[in-house]
Amino acid sequence: MEIDFGRVGPNYFRTLRTPLVAGRDFTLQDTSTSQFVAVVNQEFAARYWPGQDPIGKQVQLGETHLPSRMTYNDRFTVVGVARNAKYRRLIYDAEPCLFVPWFQEYPSFDAVIIHTRVSGEPLAFASQVERAIHELNPDLPVFDVTTVRSSMQMGSVFERIVVTFAGSFGLLALALAAVGAYGVVAYATRQRTHEIGIRMALGAKRGDILRLVLGQGLRMTLVGLALGLVLSLVVTRFLRNQLLGVAPTDMLTYAGVAVLLCLVALAACYLPARRATKVEPTSALRCE
Repeated sequence: MEIDFGRVGPNYFRTLRTPLVAGRDFTLQDTSTSQFVAVVNQEFAARYWPGQDPIGKQVQLGETHLPSRMTYNDRFTVVGVARNAKYRRLIYDAEPCLFVPWFQEYPSFDAVIIHTRVSGEPLAFASQVERAIHELNPDLPVFDVTTVRSSMQMGSVFERIVVTFAGSFGLLALALAAVGAYGVVAYATRQRTHEIGIRMALGAKRGDILRLVLGQGLRMTLVGLALGLVLSLVVTRFLRNQLLGVAPTDMLTYAGVAVLLCLVALAACYLPARRATKVEPTSALRCE
């Protein structure tokens, strides 16, 4: 079976704040002369040992991952279970992952990723980390120094591009909706000039006319919102894998968009409504 695999040192999980839900972490005592040990994540335990205690279970690695002093029949004993985390892309679901300690077998051909947790600006400590490494071995090259936040942004660059385009199209659609609402309400109000004149001649106040026109625009907006919400509930189920941190039926997002569209529509309807309140009854009655 192919699974995610990584060699890590002591305090790796504590540094990345990935808590252990069972068992223990790797220690300095897990060396090349001690028992081979491993830590698995929750998904690994749930998939391969469902309903069982994974502590004490044994795992056999393929030949490409075997330490030099191990034979194919040797096995790693599970000593800990770590909480599921994101190891590749943020949008990927949790996958089984197996961790083994660096100090039990250090491949000379591998590059080492050093994770350092600091207080303050992370890159301000980069020179100190590099100096500490070169004190151990001045020939070791240090490269690709960055922050976890930058790595996460690079890992989600395609999703952020999609979100940027979607947001741009969303703003364009909002602008078109506002212009459309304004045009429809303005045209409908102009068609009702004679009616508005009669209402004002019969004693209707300017506030009544304002509420009449705004109410017409709001009713059209509510009908459009109802249809849009139903369609979005259907479409977002097919976009589940592209959503990060937001459920397909996130009520806060739906409510925020609905309120925003209502405000934009009302703003677009206000100008025709205000113009309608300035209609003189005599001129309105003469227009037809």
